[in-house]
Amino acid sequence: MDLISSNIFLIVLFSSFIQSITGFGFAVVGTPLLLFFMEPKQVVSLMVFGALILNLMVIYKTRGKSDPKVIWPMFIASLIGIVPGVYILKVVDASNLKLCIGILILLVSLFMASNYVMTIKREKLATVLVGIVSGFMGGATSLSGPPVALFLMNQQQDKEAFRANLVRYFCLGNIATLLVMYFMETMELGVLRQGLYAIPGVLLGVWVGEKAFAKVSPKLFKWITLGVIFFCGTISVTSELIKR
Repeated sequence: MDLISSNIFLIVLFSSFIQSITGFGFAVVGTPLLLFFMEPKQVVSLMVFGALILNLMVIYKTRGKSDPKVIWPMFIASLIGIVPGVYILKVVDASNLKLCIGILILLVSLFMASNYVMTIKREKLATVLVGIVSGFMGGATSLSGPPVALFLMNQQQDKEAFRANLVRYFCLGNIATLLVMYFMETMELGVLRQGLYAIPGVLLGVWVGEKAFAKVSPKLFKWITLGVIFFCGTISVTSELIKR
């Protein structure tokens, strides 16, 4: 195993550990680290491939604990949001957009950390709107996860339901992304050879994460989740400020 393969294994292991606990964070944690020694196209292919395997594993372990009435409307709405998200890149500077969204994510996560809860009377409508926002942010900046995570936290779902809903939402997104990449011929198939080193990292990360998840208290779970969201916003803001 060479140095790059070893780094892939360790990064995927850590990212899988985080996502198996919180239900998200695999790409948020892994992508910026992998970009230090891999091309962006390779990183995207590897992350989507690894995330799909991880999410399928966690879906199996969380069977019967999700709410399809939340997941499917949100996912379908996210497909609608992707189109304007991709389009806005043509009329708005992507760097400024990512910076503004990163700052917004940081502010919202700080509000959530102060135990602020927004009362939502029309939850079904809110679910659709969150899906559209998630798709929009995914299409414009690749940051589709924070809106969904923050919404589910605001609804005060217990850690089991929170994780089960998130992994199913992202698994559907992984499948849709792979299909789009395949038909648009943007998938880096050569990286799948290095992906062989990612699979043990995913398996070990999920196994350790499952052990940790069972011992994590609801309070600690909340802080870990908010920490991942805050990290996502920080990376987004910092990466754009460095470019200026």
